[in-house]
Amino acid sequence: MHKVIERIKEAKLVPVVKIEYIEDAVPVAKALCEGGLYLAEVTFRTVCAEEAIRRMKEACPQMLIGAGTVLNTQQVDEALASGAAFIVAPGFNEKVVNYCTQKGVPIFPGCSHASDIERAIEHGLEVVKFFPAKELGGLATIKALAAPYGQVNFMPTGGITPDTMMEYLGYERIVACGGSWMVKEDLIRQKDFKAITKLTAEAVKRIQKGKQGQETQQHLTKEECAASQLTLEGLGEGVVAGFGEMLLRLSAPDHLRLSQAHQLKMHYGGAEANVVVSLAQFGLNTRFMTKLPENDLGQSAVNELRKYGVDTHFILRGGERMGLYFLEKGASQRASKVVYDRAHSAMSDIRSEELDWDKALEGVKHFFITGITPALGEEVARVALKVCKKCQEKGITVWCDLNYREKLWTKEEASRTLQEMMQYVDCCLTNEHHAISMLDLDLVVEGQAEVGRIDQIADEKTRLSAIAYAMTRKYGFKQVALTIRHSVSASLNSLSALLYTEGKSYFAPFYDVQIVDRVGGGDAFAAGLIYATVKGYDPQESVAFALASECLKHTIEGDFNEVSVAEVCALMNGNGKGLVQR
Repeated sequence: MHKVIERIKEAKLVPVVKIEYIEDAVPVAKALCEGGLYLAEVTFRTVCAEEAIRRMKEACPQMLIGAGTVLNTQQVDEALASGAAFIVAPGFNEKVVNYCTQKGVPIFPGCSHASDIERAIEHGLEVVKFFPAKELGGLATIKALAAPYGQVNFMPTGGITPDTMMEYLGYERIVACGGSWMVKEDLIRQKDFKAITKLTAEAVKRIQKGKQGQETQQHLTKEECAASQLTLEGLGEGVVAGFGEMLLRLSAPDHLRLSQAHQLKMHYGGAEANVVVSLAQFGLNTRFMTKLPENDLGQSAVNELRKYGVDTHFILRGGERMGLYFLEKGASQRASKVVYDRAHSAMSDIRSEELDWDKALEGVKHFFITGITPALGEEVARVALKVCKKCQEKGITVWCDLNYREKLWTKEEASRTLQEMMQYVDCCLTNEHHAISMLDLDLVVEGQAEVGRIDQIADEKTRLSAIAYAMTRKYGFKQVALTIRHSVSASLNSLSALLYTEGKSYFAPFYDVQIVDRVGGGDAFAAGLIYATVKGYDPQESVAFALASECLKHTIEGDFNEVSVAEVCALMNGNGKGLVQR
């Protein structure tokens, strides 16, 4: 990495300065230095920009100063002659980029689309500017662009605030943020240089605190972790990976029956894909492994994942077709209906040797799979079992949602396969019915023969706690989560959940939900629980966060849970009245 880029990466923040009057140049430079930031980008949007750079550099030789909004090679020459160490351009101007690279000068061109990034790669660039960051979708868009291009890093600029800066800097592909809040034009015009120093010092303090937090986490031992009541998952979050089939969903609009519909609405989804997308929305690094056909539908599915920032490097391409499912949404007393069309899909024909699992699992700390994936065929079941074993060997936490689908395989096939898979699962998610029917549990109440079977206990909380205990005793799960659904009708459900861990049960409060789209609700719960675990939430907070995530998914069309951590936390904290947010 170029030494100039290394210095920018160390600073983490590049003040974007517009100097309208030359007499302000030196005071601004000194104010930044006094605030602890020896770096600035001076925009070439004023007639005095070249002279401003020269004076700032003379007054504060320790500063690293670059020229921004550079539009042509003449401005490059002017900037370099005045002492600029790097060039920033609003877009990808090939002449400017070539001119800078020939001179060995770091150039950060504005790149907002995949085609721009590919051009940057062709020119050997390490870092690109992402502008305007806020308007283009912020961190989620950067992650989507970064996923297929592992060699490029980003410097977002535009709409960055002190709070969002730290969110951006939490992503390892961000070299630094460009910001102007500490050098606002009004402050410079008013010659309030003390305010500039104060705002700069506050920003530097935030960055240093973030660095110290990362260093502290990296050096915590297991004993220190236990003492501070942090989970090991909180020590460097790693990647959450999912393996399963991505489907094209075609649904009848407006609660029409499939037999009535003349048009179908299209969404992409699939249980494991839904989980990694939701976690990417929450800000975690995610990866998805599957197989998709080498055609327009397959590429569209890949693009959909990339849009949310999911790593798609380990998606295999090939096979005959993409799996489909057709959805007829129920209403009132009419139940929803799903029709599968998945035979001979690309994913159903996957072979274990097609994917280098050691590479695919590099950096992975949590792996998610469902009982739907092994239902696709005997070979897929063997692949699923193999990857779960490999995860256990590598110390990766394995999460599994049983998700039995009777339209895909028999109860006997599912029970036999899933019981074998459970030997390698750390955290199991399911519901009462599937736990009893799939896992061959000992349901006799210990030492209380007169009570009878666990599943006959009348009190729901006692019964579910006993089932979770039986699951843990047989399979050694670290966590068991049982979702609870009381169905008043197809349109109105009451939702709750149990989390059982370390011998204790934790229940989330019930939510009454008017259903917009219930598909993906369980996946939203799984994503919420994984996120809470990674972030070190306590068990009660974890199950509450997971259930709030599931609840919100029931209000959103499509398979993906398009909500943020802030929205989930707001519902957790009692803001569930649906008032307009202004």
